[in-house]
Amino acid sequence: MNVDSGLNLMAACYGAGALSALLARWSGRLALSVGHLATLAGAVVGLGVSLSVLLGVPGRTLTQPLPALFPFARLSLSVDGLSAYFLLVISLVAVAAAVYGPAYLRTYSPDAGPARQATQVLALNVFVGCMAFLCCAGDAMTFLLFWEGMTLASYVLVVSDDRDGENARAGLLYMVMAHGGTALLLVAFLVLTERAGAFDFAALRAAAGDLDGTTRTTLFFLALVGFGTKAGVVPLHVWLPRAHPAAPSHVSALMSGVMLKVAIYGLLRFAFDILAPVAGPLPSSWGWTVLVVGTTSAVLGVLYALQQHDIKRLLAFHSVENIGIILIGVGLAMILWRREGVGGVLATVALTAALLHTLNHAAFKGLLFLGAGSVISRTHVRNMEELGGLARRMPWTAGLFLLGAVAISALPPLNGFVSEWLTFQALLGGAGRFHGPAGLVIVFSAAMLALTGGLAAACFAKAFGVTFLGRPRTAHAEHATEAPPSMIVGMAWLGALCVALGVAPGYAMRLLDAPTAGLLHGPGASAVVTARGPMVLSAGLTASGTAATAISMTMVTALLIALTAIAWVLRRGSRRGPPRAAPTWACGMSPTSRFDYTATAFAKPLRFVFATLYRPRREVIRETAGTPYVVRRIHYAGEVVDLAETQIYHRVQRGISSLSQSIRARSTGRIHGYIGFVLAALFVALLLFGVDQ
Repeated sequence: MNVDSGLNLMAACYGAGALSALLARWSGRLALSVGHLATLAGAVVGLGVSLSVLLGVPGRTLTQPLPALFPFARLSLSVDGLSAYFLLVISLVAVAAAVYGPAYLRTYSPDAGPARQATQVLALNVFVGCMAFLCCAGDAMTFLLFWEGMTLASYVLVVSDDRDGENARAGLLYMVMAHGGTALLLVAFLVLTERAGAFDFAALRAAAGDLDGTTRTTLFFLALVGFGTKAGVVPLHVWLPRAHPAAPSHVSALMSGVMLKVAIYGLLRFAFDILAPVAGPLPSSWGWTVLVVGTTSAVLGVLYALQQHDIKRLLAFHSVENIGIILIGVGLAMILWRREGVGGVLATVALTAALLHTLNHAAFKGLLFLGAGSVISRTHVRNMEELGGLARRMPWTAGLFLLGAVAISALPPLNGFVSEWLTFQALLGGAGRFHGPAGLVIVFSAAMLALTGGLAAACFAKAFGVTFLGRPRTAHAEHATEAPPSMIVGMAWLGALCVALGVAPGYAMRLLDAPTAGLLHGPGASAVVTARGPMVLSAGLTASGTAATAISMTMVTALLIALTAIAWVLRRGSRRGPPRAAPTWACGMSPTSRFDYTATAFAKPLRFVFATLYRPRREVIRETAGTPYVVRRIHYAGEVVDLAETQIYHRVQRGISSLSQSIRARSTGRIHGYIGFVLAALFVALLLFGVDQ
């Protein structure tokens, strides 16, 4: 596909989808259908554009000017390997969301009026379109415009279904955090544009080449905090568990599966492409900081996810975890690129792992959010404690959710295992390059990654078991029915990606050649992570002195299929005669849903182990019969505290409130007092910023 015409067609599709909101004047259902169909068309065109660049001429960058909107800036689009790869990630999930969305909105909010439906259609197309074109921005002004458009559109989607004020509060927190991060990005870009005298990335690269080390590092950390706020890294994640569950489920899939990756794209573009010395390594402080932040986010994200009973909030915390895993690969790539120099093999393996996990996480997290949306649309319940027994009533949803749960738990033969395995290879190989404290940090990061994988498996054993197995705990679960076919198709699309990227990961390496070679100025991903045969993945590290390691995903898949077949045969063979039904014996009591394991009981042992981190709060309410000696009922309630929220943000909030109260107390309304304040402020300013005459 011609890239120029493809970008124009993609813009036309998303623009038509946004304008389809006008159809709500005649029919809200028509607006939903046409708007999501336009989103689907734009995503398909985006797939064509990205694949034509990734599979085309290596190292080629295509630039397209945009109409002049500002006299001081020239807007443009520029598509290279990194842009095309993230456009691919966005488009793959957008296809599923567009197919899934209309039926979900009609079943979850059947009473939604035309105005709300029009708003959702408009915001969805603006949201996806801004993400797609942000990754294709060729200058800082275009980047920031689409960045702000993405933020505002996602805010509208978060608050679009506000019924009790909770979504509005989540949206407000999201906007405050997002614009705080955007302010830091503005500072970083404006410093570069002031030195370059232009906004395009080529001029910014030239200006960055003249920066001293301190200024360069300061700009990087400003960008790290700015992009990290949008990505939801710890401790900047507090908005994420509130905003993502508040949005419609197919929008949650886009926010968790895609929008967070746009922040990763921005970090890679700013650090490796704009700020990096010409074909040279990055400062060591950058990589070590990103590695530590990524490790912390991965561990804390999965630990907090384990204690959640709201299924969408649980998935939101797992996004914090997986962003941490991606940043482990990015930070390690920075560190190893400095140690190995241009053409380093281990640095390429680490960056390949990070980029592949970006795609893998988009697939399985999108699938899980769509699966959770199917449950919510049929039961109108998000608390897992009020579900149970849905596997018999929603078999397709249960099977696809289980597929996503296996993938996110990094279990073979699905895609999550492949990218985490590559991350382990890079960590273990990198540990051999360093000695002393640096080597211990890398080994500790590898150990924490292993712990994260084990805890993720435990968390999704809880999520799937409590939600889909056992007996229904409420009437909502008892009367649930299977999701509509279009919603199942959207989930199946992402499920097929999880299987394909897990069983045949070697084919994905070709797609990673352009971004890895473009960022590290060395070999592409397929040169060091090769497919020997169609489905064999190997990390070829012999060039750097480390023994090569290989794993055949075909053999792993075949072994699992064979073990499943053997278990089925043994089970069939153990039956002698026809099956016999008998009531379950439970000490003379009739079994009910209260006999089933609950989410609280499942997570309680880990709550005790990590009590210092969780700071659990417990509330016990006793209902008595007029006397404290006769207790009719005891109600227990527990809550896990997010330390980042209580120890950082609540303290900042209290400090601002105290300062505001102090200022208010001194606002007497007397003109003499205000004149005195102005004179004092002027005196302080002269002392701080005055210059010698």
